[in-house]
Amino acid sequence: MYIEVLLKLMFLGFLLRPITVLIHELGHGILALFLTQKKVSIYLGSYGDSKNSFKLGFRRLEFFLNKSNPCFWKHGLCIMHDTEVSINNQIIVIIFGPIMSLILAAIFAYIIFYTNQPDDFIFILFIFMISSIYDFYINIVPNNNAITLDDGSVTHNDGQQLKLLFNHRKFYDDYKIAANYYNNRDFENASALFKKLIESGVDYDYVYRLTVSSLAQTKDYETAAVFNSTFESKHKAKFTSDDFSNSGLIKSRLGNHKEALIDYKKSLEMDSNNTYSLNNRGYTYILIGEYEKAILDFDKAIKLEPNFAYAYNNRGLAKIKLGNIEGGLKDIEKSMSLDANNSYAYMNLGIYYFDKENYEEALKNYEKALQLDEETFLIHKRIEEVKLKLGLK
Repeated sequence: MYIEVLLKLMFLGFLLRPITVLIHELGHGILALFLTQKKVSIYLGSYGDSKNSFKLGFRRLEFFLNKSNPCFWKHGLCIMHDTEVSINNQIIVIIFGPIMSLILAAIFAYIIFYTNQPDDFIFILFIFMISSIYDFYINIVPNNNAITLDDGSVTHNDGQQLKLLFNHRKFYDDYKIAANYYNNRDFENASALFKKLIESGVDYDYVYRLTVSSLAQTKDYETAAVFNSTFESKHKAKFTSDDFSNSGLIKSRLGNHKEALIDYKKSLEMDSNNTYSLNNRGYTYILIGEYEKAILDFDKAIKLEPNFAYAYNNRGLAKIKLGNIEGGLKDIEKSMSLDANNSYAYMNLGIYYFDKENYEEALKNYEKALQLDEETFLIHKRIEEVKLKLGLK
């Protein structure tokens, strides 16, 4: 009997949860319509994926319903397209999502405990109430972990956003500008503003997190290492899998491969499916000549993310180093088909030709890599190396 009730609870929760998620997002959306002048978008079942969603529009309010089974709509997102929204109005819009969840739970509780309804109906309302309480809790309690949206930008849960707005009004405007730069992939300006915030005395983990990440994106690994070291000393208890992954990348790029491998291990202990950690640890294994271990990491990264171009070209290099020339070249070609602008694919192909002492082809591929991205790791050193072999200055 208990198993039957449990199964019934799980089944109904699976079916009814998308409704409470929708109500929560409508809490944000309705207030946003009143307080802003532009469109408001609500996503159900994704964090901003419009391509794989059905679109429904009602004047300024639009819905994007993920094409997967509605029973898998376990999360949502509300986006205001008006960029000129006051902090007070932002607070109202953000807080009304959890409030709607709480109001919904209160209504269900009243019907359950103060009205006379059929048992089956009460059971359904009970599931609704629990789901609404859950929505309220997971959104209102601040969570330091950033939420990565489908376009690659980042945001936080409602509680963390409210914490930002309430507690940090003095620096929030600068933080918002820096975050906008970051989300628009303008990492030079983002890192400059984030550094300024920290140097002015701001000491919050999420500011350090974005500072380190934006500096790593600009390939300024020396400066990134300085801020990463401070971040680690002050907020290591709040490190996420991605934080350890960034730390490992920075240390590896500076030649500290042993310490980098320790960080990648910690990252993967926290999230064994972190494909960036798998790929970057694999590349570090290549740099120290442990090609078999590298291939294991690339295999898993590709299994998790079949279109991960960098994992293919790196696995190709590792295979070539182990003598599997045909398999390695096939992986590099696959990488190029996935991303024609992948500079590392051309660099790795250049390494193949260099090892075969075909220095002209090596130089040709190195220069192509440089043309695509002049910050490709070690590309300048490799070009100098092959030019020496060719007797060029």
